[in-house]
Amino acid sequence: MKRYQLSLPGPTECDPEILNELNRPNIPHYGDLWLDYYLQTLTKLQKIYQTNNSVYIIPSSGSGAIDATFASLQGKKGLILNNGTFGERLSVISSHYLSEITVIHKSPGECFEIKEIEAYLEKDKYDLLAVVHGETSTGMLNHLEDLSQLCQKEHILFIVDAISTLGGVELSVDRLGIDFCISASQKALGSIPGLSTLSISSKGWDRMSLEEDISGWYFNLRTWQRYEKEWRDWHPFPMTLPVHLFYAFNKAFDMILEEGLEQRWARHKKVAGLLCHHLEESGVSLLVKDKKCLLPTVTSAVLPGAMTSEDLQKYMKEEYGILIAGGVGPLRKRVFRVGHMAYSAQEHLVKRVISGIRSFLSNH
Repeated sequence: MKRYQLSLPGPTECDPEILNELNRPNIPHYGDLWLDYYLQTLTKLQKIYQTNNSVYIIPSSGSGAIDATFASLQGKKGLILNNGTFGERLSVISSHYLSEITVIHKSPGECFEIKEIEAYLEKDKYDLLAVVHGETSTGMLNHLEDLSQLCQKEHILFIVDAISTLGGVELSVDRLGIDFCISASQKALGSIPGLSTLSISSKGWDRMSLEEDISGWYFNLRTWQRYEKEWRDWHPFPMTLPVHLFYAFNKAFDMILEEGLEQRWARHKKVAGLLCHHLEESGVSLLVKDKKCLLPTVTSAVLPGAMTSEDLQKYMKEEYGILIAGGVGPLRKRVFRVGHMAYSAQEHLVKRVISGIRSFLSNH
């Protein structure tokens, strides 16, 4: 298979050092050989989340951890913020488990108004508020500080989908009082697909349903809690773990912590700014108009005239060996998206993307 540069919203390009971890010998996922390694990996994840809360690594996509979160909060009433495809996914998943949801809809690329959200919370009583931190369908960053203050003021649970931001955008779970924070291995954390992550606050545990009242077993966070307690000395998780995915993930954590979180956040912001500057200079419009809401890990843009994202994707793949993405849902042909996260958030890789887009524009 031909080697391509992955400048996608996910999965991200992987550092060769991370991929090399897949060549390590297999060992059992339990007992003395594994347990210390597993617990050290969780400690590193806590540092990246900037939390003292419980953290878990669950074999699944990020959507699996979202499903587990809402499944474990069955019967609660939720306020869901939706300004893109993955906000819509939050709405759909939560609707399967919560007793009632209210969705605040915004157009793709449109910011939420904090006063509007405050009005909803004043008008009715909710148990939780959920938001996507980085909406990769539009390249939008939904800021968390004001939402955090609202949730603390109203004493409700704060749920954050940080699948495309953790490891690439400034985020401190404890400082923001996030009760459930979900992410995944293949985005800004820089590893390969297959693992989701989750942090859970003490308030989250206190307000969670009992194990027997939660539908399902695997995506039941009480199941994970019980195994962590009852089998803690040899197998503190309820199933067989994919050892080699953990090897890769642990290496990714080492690289993040070695680089330093603040330096890593700054690198992503710098590379995103470089791409956005050159796109606008070339006559390409950014989908998100408010510069304060541009996502440092993914950029969405609109080509001029009648050009389509499909034509650009084909050109970039065939002429430059670069994979970029089109839009999602109704934006599929109108918008193109470039991922610049983890290993792919490097100037020389983004400059290749810029060169390819400029070449496409000059030839069409």
